[in-house]
Amino acid sequence: MNKNKTADTRATAGANLGRRRFLARSTAAAVGVGALGGTLLSPAAWAAKAVGDHASATLLRMARDIYPHDRLEDKYYAQVMTPLAEKAETDADLKALLKEGVAALDAQAQQHFGKPYLDIAAETDRVTLLKAQQDTPFFQKIRGDLMMGIYNNPELWPRFGYGGSSWEQGGYRYRGYEKNDWIEGV
Repeated sequence: MNKNKTADTRATAGANLGRRRFLARSTAAAVGVGALGGTLLSPAAWAAKAVGDHASATLLRMARDIYPHDRLEDKYYAQVMTPLAEKAETDADLKALLKEGVAALDAQAQQHFGKPYLDIAAETDRVTLLKAQQDTPFFQKIRGDLMMGIYNNPELWPRFGYGGSSWEQGGYRYRGYEKNDWIEGV
């Protein structure tokens, strides 16, 4: 047998083994990431169990339209809405409020744009629909929970340029505000 052919066969076998191992590990990794992405990390998964996939996705879109921070990932909105969804699982009135609120929003969207709220591409059109809903208990519940959940999240304060509560650190006076150079005569 030719020594070069044997060496080539071993090299090919090693490459195949490496490729097989790579494919096996890649497949396992892809399945793992897909499982995480499909369930745990899905932004709409937070409420799907309580109110269904469509209502969950609609509520997330609604949340982003009420407090539109384009640089915030969906996970921050979902973190706020998760306790609401968990409560809806045991609170029939809250569950009905969410489901009926989404249904009313979709009905209004169908009436004005011929499609559900989720399918309306222009943010200005969605905001018009939300303004018509702003006095309803449904809208007020979502707005209130989001306001407290997003703006009371210390993880997000630096992203909004807020340094956090000041009284524990002696107030704002000695945290850079004494270096005011944008007002003349200060």
